[in-house]
Amino acid sequence: MTAGAYRRDVLAHLRAHRGHVIHVIDPFKIDVAEAVEKTRAVTAAGLPALLLASTDYQDFATRMPAYVAAVRAATDIPTILHFPPAPGHGFPVVAEADSVMLPALLGSDDPYYVWKSLLETYALGNAAPPAPQPLLSAALTFGSDDRSYSRMGTRPIAQDEQSVTACAEQARHFGFDMVYLYSRHDRVTPRTCEIFREVLAPEQLLFASGGVRTPEQVDAYLGAGADYVIFAGALETPDWRAALDRIRSAGRLPGRTLTLT
Repeated sequence: MTAGAYRRDVLAHLRAHRGHVIHVIDPFKIDVAEAVEKTRAVTAAGLPALLLASTDYQDFATRMPAYVAAVRAATDIPTILHFPPAPGHGFPVVAEADSVMLPALLGSDDPYYVWKSLLETYALGNAAPPAPQPLLSAALTFGSDDRSYSRMGTRPIAQDEQSVTACAEQARHFGFDMVYLYSRHDRVTPRTCEIFREVLAPEQLLFASGGVRTPEQVDAYLGAGADYVIFAGALETPDWRAALDRIRSAGRLPGRTLTLT
């Protein structure tokens, strides 16, 4: 499939705006009115994209089409879906979204979540145009995460040089569009980011996430080679506008000029 088959080339857009932050909204935690308000705020702040993501979800087909439509009506930056697959259904998709991440969970004990879900999704036609542009990603979890293990059999990756290098080499070898580093309770270390950036091909994007709440964390990850720093919980508080301003104060972030493609 060529990028031209989709409404916009989100991968090219992300490659053109490296060195930034992206906010995650959980549609199964945040009501749609609040999501629209936050979408407008991050758009005005110059963020290059928005993630709609959740580890757990129910009634996706009932809830998500209207949710995505409301969010997309509030912004002109790409809206990207990031949800785990379900056996027999593949990755859930809303056709009106701009893009959908299709992660291979490299640390999972279950081959369905490593690679079979990708084949199932394509076999079912979930990722075919005019569906959102698929972004193939390698997803790795660091630190204990019982929730992800019970849901997808994901074991944490150790952050020693040998283990991280082996994972980075695997991600490069299979040619993923991006690598998504995540820690629910711990931290992805800047050194882990450095190793991945040293090993990955130049065109492969590197995302770092997990507990990001301060401009110092943003600067540390960007300085270590992450292309994007992902944050969610920082804006799940009553003073979320002030929290967004703090995140945006990171010294390594660009100004608000954004070229939409």
